[in-house]
Order: sequence, then structure tokens, then C-alpha cells
Amino acid sequence: MIKGNQKKSGQKRVLIAAGSLLGVGALAVAAAFTDFANLNLGNGTGGGIGGGDNTFNIMVVGTDAQGVPVPGTWQEADTAEGVDIALVGADTITPGDTISVDIPVLNDSPKLAADLSLTLGDVPGKASDTDYASQLRYTVTVDGTDVTTNATQSAVNALGLTQIAATADSNVKIAVTLLDQGSAAANNALQGKSAFVQAQFKAESSRS
Repeated sequence: MIKGNQKKSGQKRVLIAAGSLLGVGALAVAAAFTDFANLNLGNGTGGGIGGGDNTFNIMVVGTDAQGVPVPGTWQEADTAEGVDIALVGADTITPGDTISVDIPVLNDSPKLAADLSLTLGDVPGKASDTDYASQLRYTVTVDGTDVTTNATQSAVNALGLTQIAATADSNVKIAVTLLDQGSAAANNALQGKSAFVQAQFKAESSRS
């Protein structure tokens, strides 16, 4: 009896050992070869998404201490208050006169084109005489081509001007005419009155 029990014990040990071997074999079968591939999304030369050459900036002609445009210089003018720019004859304009100013605009962006528009708004903190302002007419020209002629201030609202290529510039000319009222008395009634108008340029980036 004792020998028989020893034999059975030996068989159990063999079975347990065999089971252990089978488990190792199952793990070996479940394993597989692996590989991977990682792609960095960006500009293709080490840069990421954004940053780098996607900067966008519009500048206008620089002005001196008297507000006179200085060709070849540039400024941001990116405040609500704006920067003063001088229209020669603005303080002496009389009915029937037209005065104008050239405003070069630079697309200071390395790769993005700019769709440029113009709104003639009011200078913050200053009030125009309504009657006087209604007698002003505006002609806007871009690089020698009229975009609008004899328009009222309110009509120049998000007026599409041009698309400026990256690093390029365009010349925007704004001419202002004070209408002749048709009689000396009506013309004289405009004396001493003023309008405070702000040329608000807006640019939207474009890849074309």
C-alpha cells in the first residue's frame, strides 16, 4: 500500500511538471513580432503645426511728428486710437476742393497673402459735425485703379481693396472732396465745421 501511494504521488508530480511545460508553450505561441512607425505632423523639415512662417502682419506707411507720410518706412498703427496722418490742405479745404493722401500698405508676412479691406469710421473720442460730414465724398484708389468713387463715409464699409502677396506692398490713395453747395450762403454755412474720420484697414490671411 505504501509503495502504491508513492507511485501515485510520483505520477502527480510528473503531471504538474508537464502542465507547467504546456503553459510556457502557450505563451510562446501567443507572442508576435512587433514594429512601429511615427510621423511628426508639421512643415516637413522639423517644424510643427503653427509657428514659423505662418505669422501674419500688416503695416502702413510711417509718419513723422507732423503726421506726414515717410515713404519707405512702416508702422503698425494697431491701436483703436489710431495714428494721425496728414492730408495736405485738410485745414484749409473749401467747398469744391479735393485733397488726398497716399497710404502704402505692406504685407509683412513671410508666406501668407493678405486680403485687404477698408472702412471709414469715426475717430474714437471725437465727434464730427453731421451736416459737414454728410458733404464729404471719398474716392479710393489702389495701385492706380479706382475701387470706389464719390462715396459717402458710410458707404465705405468693409470695402474690398486688393490681395497683397506675402512681403509685397500696395498703394492706397484716399481722396476727399467737400461738395460745392451751389451758393455762397450754403458754402459759408460750412465754415468752422469739422469731420473726424479714421481709415480702418483690415487684412485677412490667405494662402493664394
